[in-house]
Amino acid sequence: MDIIPLGTLIGVLIFLIILSAFFSASEISMMSINRYRLKHLVESGHRPAILISKLLKHPDRLLGIILLGNNAVNVAASAISMLIVLHFLGKDAAVAATGITALVLTIVLLIFAEVTPKTLAASYPERVAFPAAFILFWLLRILYPFVWVVNLASNQILRIFGVRAQSSSNALSRSEERRVGKECRSRWSPYH
Repeated sequence: MDIIPLGTLIGVLIFLIILSAFFSASEISMMSINRYRLKHLVESGHRPAILISKLLKHPDRLLGIILLGNNAVNVAASAISMLIVLHFLGKDAAVAATGITALVLTIVLLIFAEVTPKTLAASYPERVAFPAAFILFWLLRILYPFVWVVNLASNQILRIFGVRAQSSSNALSRSEERRVGKECRSRWSPYH
């Protein structure tokens, strides 16, 4: 087990937890972003807003890349945590510690890679979504074949249950635009 130094394993595990937090925060920020403000920013040529708008035109693809990344990172974190346990306890004791390792990793991921980043992203969706848009956009371009396969399989399963997956529209109805517009103007007004 001394092939990979313990410090490297711990560093990789911390990096994977940070990546998991990124994907979790990205998911919530993209879904929480104010659509009216986003539309206004797109019209003014705001590059991150344009990317977010493109990503939100196909929410199945957006969620596909986020969940693909998050699950891959979490599975890798699980494997690395077992290597750390093996480093400390050896093969015989590590089998007995599998349950404890799973419990500890679940708590760590829940706090540091799920609840905390999602709460932050829900509170400040633009601050999280704008930088995340660049990363997610390029990840989707690179990993699109994998996302396509996952979405195809998911859509087939939904079809078995009589559900037809559809692309979501970012368009707001006129009444929604008026209501949200009044709310946004009062919230972001410099005289408020």
